[in-house]
Amino acid sequence: PSCTYSSLLSSAMMLPASASSSLLSTSARIIGNVSKFPTIQQSHTRVRLQEPLVARTFLTVVNQYEKGVTLTLGKLTSVKEPGLRIAIPIFQEVKKVDLRTRVVSLPPQEIITRDNVSANVSCVVYFKIVDPTLAVVQVEDVNYAVSQLVQTELRDRLCQRDFADALEQRSVIGEEIKTTVRAFASSWGAEIEQVQMKHIDLVDPSMVRALAKVAEASREKIAASIRADGELKAAKTLVQAAKELNAGGAMHLRSLQMIERISKEPSQHTILVP
Repeated sequence: PSCTYSSLLSSAMMLPASASSSLLSTSARIIGNVSKFPTIQQSHTRVRLQEPLVARTFLTVVNQYEKGVTLTLGKLTSVKEPGLRIAIPIFQEVKKVDLRTRVVSLPPQEIITRDNVSANVSCVVYFKIVDPTLAVVQVEDVNYAVSQLVQTELRDRLCQRDFADALEQRSVIGEEIKTTVRAFASSWGAEIEQVQMKHIDLVDPSMVRALAKVAEASREKIAASIRADGELKAAKTLVQAAKELNAGGAMHLRSLQMIERISKEPSQHTILVP
C-alpha cells in the first residue's frame, strides 16, 4: 500500500511485458483501488484493470415487491426472487415486474345511453400482476391493455341502460365490468380487484333542465296517485259510515253530537233544529 502510482508505472516500464503485467495486477489487488489505474499500453502487451466494473454488470437487485423474469438469448429460462441476483451480460436480460396493486385512472368516456342522453363517464381500475411470466411474454404493455379493455366494456354496458339506471346502479355496473374483464386479464397474468365509476357528467347543459322537468313530472305523478288513493280510501270509509249511521238511532245521536259541538262556539247564539 505504500507504493505510489508513479513508482509502479516506472517499475513496470523497465520490466519485460509478462513481468510488468504481473506486477501491475498484484499491486492493484494490494492497493484495492483498481478503478483509478488507467489503461497501460505497451508495444508488447495491453493491460486493462476493469474487474469492479465487470463484477457490477453481473449483479442485479430485485426488490421485495418485484419478480425478475430472466430471458437467456431471448428465451424464458427462470423467474428470479427478491434479492441480489446474477445475470450474465449480453446473454441474459432480467425484466423486473412490479407486483403491487396498480391504479389506472381512465380518461372520460363520452357515451350515449339507451334513452339518448349524452354523458361523460370517468372510471378507475385497481389490478395487480399475479403471474409475472405471462405479463412479460403474453402482452406488450399490461397497463395499456387493461385500460383499453375496461373502456370498451364500460361503453358497452352504459349504452344498454337508461341514464337514471346508470346513476343508481354504479356498483352493479362496476361488478359486471370486473367479471367480464377478469377472464381476459387472467391470460395476461393480471387480476382485476375493483372497477369503480367516479363521475357521470352530462355533455349538454340543456339536458340538465330537461331531466329536471322529467323528475318534476315524475314527482307530480306520484303525488297525484297518492291523492287519488287517499280519496278512494276516504270514500270507502264514508260509505261504511253512512251504512252504520242509517242503522237504528245512530243518525239521531250523530246529529245531537254535532249540535253540542256547534253550541260551544261563541259566535253562535241561535240553533235551529228540524
